[in-house]
Amino acid sequence: MRAGNRWWEKSFAFKLFRESANKMSSVFLNVIPPSRQSEAMKGMASFSQSGAYNQEAFRYLLESESKRSERSGYFCRIILVYWTDAQGKDVQMNSYAAKTVMTALSCSLRDTDYIGWYREGRIAGAVLTVLVQESMEQVSTHLQQRLVEIIRTKLGVKETSLLQIRVCQHRELEGIEA
Repeated sequence: MRAGNRWWEKSFAFKLFRESANKMSSVFLNVIPPSRQSEAMKGMASFSQSGAYNQEAFRYLLESESKRSERSGYFCRIILVYWTDAQGKDVQMNSYAAKTVMTALSCSLRDTDYIGWYREGRIAGAVLTVLVQESMEQVSTHLQQRLVEIIRTKLGVKETSLLQIRVCQHRELEGIEA
């Protein structure tokens, strides 16, 4: 098996792939401040393995997108998906629920939106980028309904009775942290 892979390593396509991957890594590292590079790289590894950014990378992207949106005049919104207990505190998602939520988010959002963990294992999130003021309410309502429908179809009504889906602005996240 090992010998069979050698031809690929010597091929032009592999060299081109490796060269472009190295260029992308260096571009990625040049865009992110040196103090945050290792954190962001951990997020990249997490993204490639689970289909979602880890908490640290997601929050970094959230901050960056919020600042970029303010400067550009566009808006961004954050969708948070989580379950609560009877007292209203967020609870740990089981692996099937987490996979279902991430799948629902990825099939409902654009490629330009970021999906990840706002609070690792407890609150999944997505950053909706480049929204115009006029469409924000309509987009928010539609996405909430779509996510509830997808998740409820997979998990059932009983399992989703304490499901929470919030669409908010960056400054509204302070209430989530409390």
